[in-house]
Amino acid sequence: MNLLSRTRALFCWLFLFCLGAIWIARQEYVDQYDRFFQSSSIAQRMLSQKTVQHEAVLATLAALSHPPLPERLYPSLQPALPQLLGLGYLADGAWSGSTAAPPGWAAARERARQSGRPVTLPVDIAQYWLIAPSSWSLLLDARQLVPAADFPPGLSNLSLTVDRIPLPLLDKQPADAFGFTIRLQKPLGAASQPFQMRSTRTLTPGYWPWLAWLAWAVASGLLVAGAAAWQRSRADARRQQEQARLAAMARLSTLGEMAAGIAHELNQPLTAILAHTRAAGRLLDDDDERPAVRHALLASSEQAKRAADIISRMRALVQPSSPARREALDPDALVASLRFLREPDLARQGIRLGWHNASPGARPLGDRVALEQILHNLVQNAADALADTDGPRHIQIEGRAEGDEYLFIVSDTGAGIAAEALPRLFAPFYTTRPQGMGLGLALCDTLAGSMDGRIAARNLHPCGACFTVCLPRSGASP
Repeated sequence: MNLLSRTRALFCWLFLFCLGAIWIARQEYVDQYDRFFQSSSIAQRMLSQKTVQHEAVLATLAALSHPPLPERLYPSLQPALPQLLGLGYLADGAWSGSTAAPPGWAAARERARQSGRPVTLPVDIAQYWLIAPSSWSLLLDARQLVPAADFPPGLSNLSLTVDRIPLPLLDKQPADAFGFTIRLQKPLGAASQPFQMRSTRTLTPGYWPWLAWLAWAVASGLLVAGAAAWQRSRADARRQQEQARLAAMARLSTLGEMAAGIAHELNQPLTAILAHTRAAGRLLDDDDERPAVRHALLASSEQAKRAADIISRMRALVQPSSPARREALDPDALVASLRFLREPDLARQGIRLGWHNASPGARPLGDRVALEQILHNLVQNAADALADTDGPRHIQIEGRAEGDEYLFIVSDTGAGIAAEALPRLFAPFYTTRPQGMGLGLALCDTLAGSMDGRIAARNLHPCGACFTVCLPRSGASP
C-alpha cells in the first residue's frame, strides 16, 4: 500500500473511530447519569422521610391532652431520633424545654400560627428549630438526618441548604476534580422544611469507557483494514484487466506493424520476380522446350502475382487506420488511468511518476485508446531507460496547450538517447535494446499520425530524454 493509500486509510479509521467513540461516550454518560439520578432521588426520599417524621412527631405531641414536660420527654425521643438535639414547649406563657428558648422563637411561633403549619428557625448551617402552631418545638441537626453510610453508594457529593449556606452531607470528591460534572438539585418533600438538596458527581477519567474505546479502536481498525484490502483487491483486478487489455492491443498493434514491415520488404522482390518472369516469357522463342518453359514461367508469374495479392491483402488488413472516433479528451482522466495501471510497478522499481497539467481547461482531440497506447509505451520506455540509473528515478508527464495544439511531454532522468540513434528512433525494426523489436516507437508514430498528430524526441540537459506528442486541440480554429 502506498503512502497516499495508507494516509487515506488512517483518516478513514480516525473518522470512524471518532464517531464510534462519541457514541460510546454518550451511551456511557447516559448510563452514568441514570444511575446518578436514581441514587440522588433515593437520597432525596430518605431525607424527605426524616423531615416528614418531624412533622408527625409535632402533630403527635400537639394531640396529647396531658403532655409530659419536654425535659422528661426528650430522653425517650432522642434514641429514636438521633438528629433531635432539644425539645421545647410554651405552657401558660412560660418556656419549658431541654434547652433554652432561642432568640426569635416567639416571632417564629406567630408565623407558624398564621400559616397553620410548622416553620423553621435556623440556628446555624446545620441546626434549626422546627416550631409548630401548637408551641411544641424541635431542635434538629441536619447532619444527623441520615447517616452517611446509609446513602446509596453511587453518590459522591451531597449537600443540604438549611440557612442559605450549603451543608455538606457527603464529600467524596474534591471540588476541582477533572472530568464531566453532573448535577441534580431537589427540595425535600416536607412542606415545613423545603431545604434544597444538591447532589453532584464528577466523571473523572477513571469512569471513562477506556475498555470500550479500545475494543472499538481495534474493531474499527479491522473494518478499515478489511475495506482497504477489499478495495485493493478490486483495484488490482481492474488493473490486471486494463493491463491485459493494453497488452492485447499492444500485441495486435505490434503484429500490424510487423506485418506492414514484412509486406513492405517482400513486395519489392516479388515485384522483381514478376517482372523478370514476364521478361523471360517474352525472350523465349523457338526451342523445343519452349512450351513447357513458357508454361512454367507463366505458372511462376501467376504464383508471384498471387503471393503479391495475398501480401497486399494482409497489409491492408493490418495497416493501422484512423481512429473510428475523434473526441475531446480529458488529460487528467487519461493520466489518472495510466498512473492507476503503472504506479504500483514503478514504485517497486523505485521510480516516481509525476503529472502536471499546465493548461487545465484545454482538451486534446483524438482517440482515447490510441493516446493511452502512446503514453503507455513512452512511460515503459522511460522506465526501461531508468533501470540502470543510480541517481534519482523520476518520470514526469506534462500537458499544456500551445496555439492550436495540445502537447503531452514525457521526460525522464535517465542517461538520454545516443546521438546516432535520434534520427532513426521512429524507424521500424530499429532498436537500441538487446531484446527490443524496434516496433514500439514506430507504432507510437503511426498512432500519432492517425490522429493528425506527431511525436518528437530530444535529449534534456544535463541528462534525460524527452518525448513530445503533439495533437490537435479541441476548440481550436481549423
